Amino acid sequence: MLFAKKTPEEKMEKMIKRNDWGELSQYVFDTKENKLALAKALAKSDSQQSIDLLLRLADDKDEDVVFATCETLRQVGDDHDTADLLTILQKLPQSETKLRDEISRTVAELHKRM
Repeated sequence: MLFAKKTPEEKMEKMIKRNDWGELSQYVFDTKENKLALAKALAKSDSQQSIDLLLRLADDKDEDVVFATCETLRQVGDDHDTADLLTILQKLPQSETKLRDEISRTVAELHKRM
């Protein structure tokens, strides 16, 4: 199809290539589906703007969004991002064991990249 409709993730990838960070930042406050698409699309960039958006998503209330974000951070993040993740981890209640474990795993993997 010549004019096939693009998925949200494809649209976001195009915005990443254009460095349209202002428009992309709006997705941080959008639907769960768009947040998940954003987390996946941001794997295409390791720029500081991309990392900043991922760190905002890492502080989301939805477990699936945090898991997708951590997966992407393990791909494009580095040791410098761990301080923000540790701050998020400190705010999480002890009862959120799955989220705490996922963020801890991400911090550990990013520390190994030193």
